[in-house]
Amino acid sequence: MDAEWVLTTLTDAMEALEATIGELESDPEAVDERLPQLLPAIYAKLNYAWNSRELGPEAIDKLDHDALIGFPKDLPL
Repeated sequence: MDAEWVLTTLTDAMEALEATIGELESDPEAVDERLPQLLPAIYAKLNYAWNSRELGPEAIDKLDHDALIGFPKDLPL
């Protein structure tokens, strides 16, 4: 597992979450409308971090887009 890749992808997810928080803080009245629009991108980035953790950047060329951003089938929950 490539720790640098995992940190990069998790940082991307964190930045998306921070942007979402900032947007909702600036307009709390829009939370009902904006949250359903913003949250899926955060989940996709977190899923991408997990699903690409073994292959690193090569995952883009080796995995289907839906497999990259879909909910992980092997995440132990």
